[in-house]
Amino acid sequence: MRLLGLGATLMLCACTVPSLEELLGDRSVKVEAAFNFKAGCIVVEVRDKDAPAKSERVSFDVLARAASERRVDTVIRRHDDWGLSLEVIATAHEQSCSGPEVARDTRTVALDAEGVKTVAVALSAVDADGDGFMPTSGGGTDCADNDATVSQHTFYRDADGDGYGGADDMVRGCTVPSTQYVLRGGDCNDASTEQAPGRSELCDGLDNDCAGGIDDGLTQFSFYKDGDGDGVGAGSVMMGCAIPANHVASGNDCNDTDIQIKPGLPETCDDKDNDCAGGVDNGLPVATYYRDADADGFGKASDSLQKCRMPATGYVTDSTDCDDTASAVNPNATEVCNDIDDNCRVGTDEGFNKSWYRDEDGDSYGRQDQLVTNCTRPTGYVAPTAIFDCNDGDSAVKPGALELCNEIDDNCDNSVDEPFTTGMTRKGAACSTGPSCTGIYVCNAAKDNTTCNAPASINYYPDADGDGDGANAAAASVFCSDQPAPPNASTVKTDCDDADKYNKGNGTEVCDQRNNNCDPGSLVDEGNVCAGAGWKELTDTVLGGRNWNTVAINKDSPTGYPVWIAGANGALARRASAGDPFTSFDGACGTTTWNSAWVNIDGSVFLAGSGGWVAWHDGTTCVQQQPLEGGSNATGIIGFREEMLTILVVVDEGGRMHGWFLGNVPTVLDDNLPLYRDVHGFDSSRLFIVGQEAVSPNKPIIETLTDGPGTSPMTAQGSNNSSLRSVWMVSPALAYAVGDASYITRWTGTTWLTVTPPAAAEFTSVCAPDRSSVYVTDAAGVIRRYTGNQWAPALYTPGSAAPLKDIALVSPTSIWAVGPNGRVLHFPELP
Repeated sequence: MRLLGLGATLMLCACTVPSLEELLGDRSVKVEAAFNFKAGCIVVEVRDKDAPAKSERVSFDVLARAASERRVDTVIRRHDDWGLSLEVIATAHEQSCSGPEVARDTRTVALDAEGVKTVAVALSAVDADGDGFMPTSGGGTDCADNDATVSQHTFYRDADGDGYGGADDMVRGCTVPSTQYVLRGGDCNDASTEQAPGRSELCDGLDNDCAGGIDDGLTQFSFYKDGDGDGVGAGSVMMGCAIPANHVASGNDCNDTDIQIKPGLPETCDDKDNDCAGGVDNGLPVATYYRDADADGFGKASDSLQKCRMPATGYVTDSTDCDDTASAVNPNATEVCNDIDDNCRVGTDEGFNKSWYRDEDGDSYGRQDQLVTNCTRPTGYVAPTAIFDCNDGDSAVKPGALELCNEIDDNCDNSVDEPFTTGMTRKGAACSTGPSCTGIYVCNAAKDNTTCNAPASINYYPDADGDGDGANAAAASVFCSDQPAPPNASTVKTDCDDADKYNKGNGTEVCDQRNNNCDPGSLVDEGNVCAGAGWKELTDTVLGGRNWNTVAINKDSPTGYPVWIAGANGALARRASAGDPFTSFDGACGTTTWNSAWVNIDGSVFLAGSGGWVAWHDGTTCVQQQPLEGGSNATGIIGFREEMLTILVVVDEGGRMHGWFLGNVPTVLDDNLPLYRDVHGFDSSRLFIVGQEAVSPNKPIIETLTDGPGTSPMTAQGSNNSSLRSVWMVSPALAYAVGDASYITRWTGTTWLTVTPPAAAEFTSVCAPDRSSVYVTDAAGVIRRYTGNQWAPALYTPGSAAPLKDIALVSPTSIWAVGPNGRVLHFPELP
């Protein structure tokens, strides 16, 4: 079953505390505001009496309401941040909400219960004439409250003192502002005493009576502008009671800018319509004159004038010019080669040869299909040749050139690559570079011969560990270069251990007890890469005197830090980074004997121990601590990060598997009979659980969880009355488990196979970050590595037998193991 599906169940417990507003309930004020006069606007404001800035305001336009409708009602809900004592303020305004305030009523109300509390207010003002304007004594603007037709007077400023004021400076009020203001307006020019209502209209160009017309009512005459002063005007008619300057009564001049032109004058030969009869020089004898624009003495036949006299310039009596824009072209000129009919004899460049052929590539041979005619040779053209160019885009291709192997007719003889089409190495003949890589002869890069185009043959060697280096004793498999490379193969074969990705030819030696660079002497950690460091039993004060049962590293960190160790009676410690001392957290999560631990991506640790207790420590405090259902000793814990959640699986000696989402109560996922010792998995849906039968003959057991409703048993070998103690899953197709009576077994993806042990031992723990790095501990304190096909020499042997309980690592460059009596081992650690 997928553990992630448990999130809905594990996260159901969520409690909410009611807010203050939920406890107080909904409380509101209903305001009933009555008024007894013709108001323009009623404004109702409700505010917190102790914090007046917290308020809400509502306004009503009531100017058009009848006397029977003079009341407004509104409900305002108390805001969440208001107190329970509110102030209600009602105001009335003259004419509109922006008018002066003429009445006010203020009340205080206590909202001491839920629901709506009603507050009545009354607004009163004096309006004797009922015109909607209050007297000035009551805050209004009415100057005469006994006359409904008058509210205020309008005063006009009389700047010229003629008794009438202008409309651009008016003042409304009850009293005249000063002696410069009068009650009569309508002056159309308050800067002149000659203009005012009631004045008599004079012929002076002014609107004397301010009636909206200049000189209106007086006799008007028609006048025309006489621009040239010849006594006859023209243009638009102008009406007036008196003749203006430079105007006349006649308006039929056809050119009012020339004194020699007006009706009645005699016509003269001067290119003008002197008599305004509609013709220039009409009635006078004329001759034909031709335009001579280039001033060569010859005119253009298509451009002529009929005139009573010769024009002053630009015309002649001869009409035989064929180009009146060039003075060098005329019937008397000499023909030259210039693409022009210089002598006007209907021929261009007669007597000259002008054929040229395009030579784009500059090889002195032109293209027969690109001919131009020109007096001089254009740039990029040549004279005709006996043989023309067959490719004018390539200067190397031309008649007489050397023929190359390039699929081109280089010498223009209508044949391609003729020297390379015969013999054993001719173009297209079969060839090969090996027994299976075949091709044909093609032109070589220099284009002076042919070459075989068969793909090169490549030797590939098996690369089982995927480190890019093939096994040094492997046989080659030959492939052609145009074939895809085979999987798990390399073109080099210098790997001295092709089952270990940390060893290869020319590899970099690191401190990991391996021959990383495959040197011929099989040296390990040479070149002082460990700088004196090696397997060391740490002696930090916080480690001694404690029985350590488990070590856990941060697998999401390249260095594995922080490293947590835990053990009996609440023992708990952490090393934050390389070289740091361990920090003790003894008793931070109680006195439980911790049997297993797992480190989260954030560096916090999860613990499982005796009595079914589990805990979570974030590096500062023990955040969560509680027992599992059933109370059996918890023996194994593993965690996963999936979809931003931390999911933990815990197993116990009562045969229960528990699911635990971070921050929630653990839940039993499956309840079986065996004694569970450890759990590990690739992800939360693919797990292995190992342990021992709870009933005779008490053989080792292995169970799996793979997306089903519960665990499923698997076939496990091993002796009676023995147990598997530890399991580690590398991938869905690889896992290892170890236990009592020298029992080691390997998962192949389909079955469990027994691995021959390196020696008789009671194995206690296993970790395997990859196929060639399988590390095991035993009850005698020995640490060994299985390379995937053989056992390497023991990595660590104690001076005297002392058990190790757990081992962990991220990579072979940092390995941790722990056991009773304060034993904490690290490789590599400086002495």
